[in-house]
Amino acid sequence: MSLVVDSFLIGGVALELVGAGVLAHAHNAESIVALREEIGAEGTALGEPDAVATHATLLAEKRVGFVLLTVGLVFSLVGLVADSAKHVMLMSGLAAVTVLVGIIASIGVTRILGNRYQGQARKARDSSGADELPEQ
Repeated sequence: MSLVVDSFLIGGVALELVGAGVLAHAHNAESIVALREEIGAEGTALGEPDAVATHATLLAEKRVGFVLLTVGLVFSLVGLVADSAKHVMLMSGLAAVTVLVGIIASIGVTRILGNRYQGQARKARDSSGADELPEQ
């Protein structure tokens, strides 16, 4: 059992590191594109034909990075739950409930903030004040 637990923990942490690296690369490339757009150059990354292709590539990199982070965290969580040999069922239930509550809370906060930002954007559009748009 110890080899399985260690495999989940080590594999999970390794996937988290890879996911973080992919996200870091995407963030750096996005920053370079933004800087190039500010100085008047075309907003493309090296090797991409245009700005749309650059943004599509960066979005794909971010998605892959987040998927790798998620899978890595799941592996780590499974390893930690399996490591608590005395109370595996209790720890499994606790982990599942905690993940479920986190998902529900994130959906709720996203909807509340999304509605707030949409309202501010509508108000700014109606008053033609582009400076009043909410910051991202």
